[in-house]
Amino acid sequence: MDLKHLKFIATLIISSASSGSLGADLLSGSVYPIEPWGRVDPSGLTIKNGELYTVSDKKSAIYKLAISGDVAMMTAEINFDAMSLGALNLDLEGITVVGDDFYLLSEAHHRMVRVKSNGDVTWVPDGPSFYPSAHESGLFQVFNASLEGVTYLDEGRFLLAAERQPRGLIEVQLSENGSKIEWQKNHVLNETTHPLKNNRAADLTGLYYFKGEIFALHRNAGLIHRWVKDEQGQYQEMDQWSFAHMVNAPEHQYQDMTYGHAEGLAVDDDHFYLVIDNNRMAKAKQGNDNRPLLMVLNR
Repeated sequence: MDLKHLKFIATLIISSASSGSLGADLLSGSVYPIEPWGRVDPSGLTIKNGELYTVSDKKSAIYKLAISGDVAMMTAEINFDAMSLGALNLDLEGITVVGDDFYLLSEAHHRMVRVKSNGDVTWVPDGPSFYPSAHESGLFQVFNASLEGVTYLDEGRFLLAAERQPRGLIEVQLSENGSKIEWQKNHVLNETTHPLKNNRAADLTGLYYFKGEIFALHRNAGLIHRWVKDEQGQYQEMDQWSFAHMVNAPEHQYQDMTYGHAEGLAVDDDHFYLVIDNNRMAKAKQGNDNRPLLMVLNR
């Protein structure tokens, strides 16, 4: 093989690695703009009774997402009063389900909010937050880069995602009524097998536990990972699926794609579901379209 062909192959490898697709299965599927136009900022995703639910980092509400024709309609399912928690701003960044209740992740307060179907809300835990232990372990070192994803495991155990610099996973065991932290284990997971360009940091922005397996969003690389615990109890990146080629396609690309926008992940037997929070930024080629996106990707 001559030098020209070797350089060409090396270029392909570097390109694939920088886009997060090296060694990853490329996903395909459908993409739906989320309505109503420009008024919502979906920042988490879960499934309850076969239907998709999300939260907004700018609202105190739980929204249902339903595909209707070529769009996904986002309608308020439960509104609640954040002031009843003594909070002016929750900055909701994740959502999961436990029985009939929703648990929402507040980045601003480093806690969860338990929401019942009638709109009643309580802090979880109701005492000290997840912050002190996580910060002491080396997480939460950068402003506005803390809790970004949550999923319920079982028997009062939750898994939380620390976003970046460094990223990590936080396991917590809550008391039976969810009011206290019985134990918390913090995993700093800043290393990744995927080189990132433009000085992007490895991140975690969404989590979903499905049939005994943990899936996570590596937003900056445009990847979904399956995470597995090794014999030492440490989490390792395993299987990987790339959606980078889809979010960077001309018809879906936003004006600034440096850090990516995927913030919510849900999983079922047939699909990965992603919500893209573009923070009301317009499309690169369609300056009058600032809708976020729901991606339904084939597993």
